[in-house]
Amino acid sequence: MASGKLDRQPSFHDLRDLTPFRGVQVYAPVRGLGRRIARRVTGRVRAPKLRTFASKVEKQVHAAIFLGSDPERLVLLARAHPGWSGLCYVAAGLHAYRAHQHAQAAELLSRGLAGASGPPAAAFAATYLGGLRHWIELSEGVEVEVAFSEEAVCLALAHSLREIGRPEEALAVMDPLPPSLPAALATCRLYEVLGRPRDVVSRTEGLTNANDVAAALLVIRARALRELGQRPAAQAAVREAMRRRRTSFAVKNAAATERALLMLGVGRRSRSGAAESAPSAAFEELRAATKARRAREAEARELWLREFERLDGGPRL
Repeated sequence: MASGKLDRQPSFHDLRDLTPFRGVQVYAPVRGLGRRIARRVTGRVRAPKLRTFASKVEKQVHAAIFLGSDPERLVLLARAHPGWSGLCYVAAGLHAYRAHQHAQAAELLSRGLAGASGPPAAAFAATYLGGLRHWIELSEGVEVEVAFSEEAVCLALAHSLREIGRPEEALAVMDPLPPSLPAALATCRLYEVLGRPRDVVSRTEGLTNANDVAAALLVIRARALRELGQRPAAQAAVREAMRRRRTSFAVKNAAATERALLMLGVGRRSRSGAAESAPSAAFEELRAATKARRAREAEARELWLREFERLDGGPRL
C-alpha cells in the first residue's frame, strides 16, 4: 500500500497481520469487580521452564517474574545488573500495575522504557515472556488483554499516569504507538480528561461499531459531540454504539445515558462557546407531551369519580 494511503487511514485502523491484543473485558462500574477478575486471570500464567544451563541472573529474574509479585525484588536485580535494568524495571512496573499501585507503576515503567537491556535480557524476554498476558485498562469499565510487548508497557504506563493526574505525559507516551482501536480509546479518554473534545471527534471520524472497544469509543465520541453542541452527530454516534446486538450491556447502558442527556439538552454549547441555559427543543416536546398526558389522566380520573359518585348515591335496596 502506498504511503499516501497509509497516511489517510484513520487513527484506529490497524493494518498489522498480528497484534498483541487478545481479548476485551467490559464491566459495570462496580468498584474493584472487573479488576479482581482480571487479577485472577492474569495470575494463572504458567511459568515456562528454564533452559538447562541458564545463568544465575536468568534464574533470579525468572523467579522474580513468574514466582513472585514483589516489585522490589526486580528493582534490586535491576540495580545489581545494569544490562538487565530495562527489563527488570518494566517487569517490576507491571507487577505494581497489577496491584493497582499506579504511582509506583508509573515510575518503574518510565525507568524501564528509558533503561538499557543487553542482548542476554532481550533473548530472555523473547524466550520466556512471549506467553505473558496483562489486562490493561483503556477507559473506565473497559480492559484489554495484551501480550507482553511495548504496547502493553505503554498502555499500562499511560493508564497509571492518568490515574495519578498526569494526562499530558500519558499522551506523550501514547504518541509512538501504531494505530489500533485500544490505543485510540486510551488516547481519546485522555483527550476527554484534558477537555479537548475536538481532538476526540477528529480522531474517531468514520468509526463503526465493530466490537466493544469501538462501541466504548463511540460513546466517548458522542460525549464530545454533545459538549460541542453537535446534537445530530452525537445522536448518530449513540445509535451506532447501540446498533450491534452483541454490544456489551455496560456500553449500551452508557450509550443510553448519553441519549437521555441529549434529549434533555445537557452539556450543549451556544455559538459563543458558553453552555446553553435554555432547554432544548426535544426537552420542550417531552414536557409538552407529559403535560398533555397528565391532563388526559386528570380528565379521566374526574369522569371516573363522577361516575362513582353517581353510582354510590343511587337508590339502594
